[in-house]
Amino acid sequence: MRFDSIMKPFRAIARFTKWYFSLYKKKWYVKITTGIVSFIVLLIVYLGMVDINFLWLFGKSPGFFDIAEPEVHIASEIYSADGVLIGKYFEENRTPVKFEDVNASFWKALIDTEDERFFQHHGVDVEAIAGAAKDALLRSKPRGASTITQQLAKNLFRMRTRNSTGLLGGVPGLGMLITKTKEWIIAMKLEIIYDKNEILTMYANTVEFGSNNYGIKTAAKAFFDKTPKELLPEESAVLVGMLKAITAYNPKINPENAKTRRNIVLGL
Repeated sequence: MRFDSIMKPFRAIARFTKWYFSLYKKKWYVKITTGIVSFIVLLIVYLGMVDINFLWLFGKSPGFFDIAEPEVHIASEIYSADGVLIGKYFEENRTPVKFEDVNASFWKALIDTEDERFFQHHGVDVEAIAGAAKDALLRSKPRGASTITQQLAKNLFRMRTRNSTGLLGGVPGLGMLITKTKEWIIAMKLEIIYDKNEILTMYANTVEFGSNNYGIKTAAKAFFDKTPKELLPEESAVLVGMLKAITAYNPKINPENAKTRRNIVLGL
């Protein structure tokens, strides 16, 4: 009796396995449907395993509380009695701004250049991923598939610099896959917690512009001696263009490269 109780789950698994593989012996549309459904189920299971760090294989990931209250380094500003900025103390030179404190030209340049379907996706751009996969298979010029929300996830939690890939992280190729998967998961959580304008603002406040200039307010001051609200469209284009390569397109170090990249952004 006890033996039968132990074997009962194994018999159920065996019956399910037999039934599952029998589906691939049926008509073509049943085979295709079965394959698609199986892929979706396996993908969901994989994402869940990564998120909960199943058997410590994937490394720890930030939860909803961490994402709702992210740790961001902000510069301490010292002002005189008459309101003049005397100096700053910082680990990362960053002063946050609000969405309405940034010129609309910057937001347009950012979206048109970095993530044209920003308002259509929910953190992960499936169309862009499919296009990047196609390019990789055809060995054509590679394209990026990261959304602004994914880039924000990377900026906030720096998953690529932490020892956060678990026991599988040392397997060639798996470490990058796990890291990318975590960025997808965090991006989707960010889209659940924050609205689109909040995500744009958080991104603009966290992104690096080189020379320890973090965030749009610090960058606007460092490169143009302006507030983000005062930026002209061409100045916004320069700053957005720098995000592709903060040294190569730095207007102070490589002005011609910066101008070329600026024109590309303006075209977009």
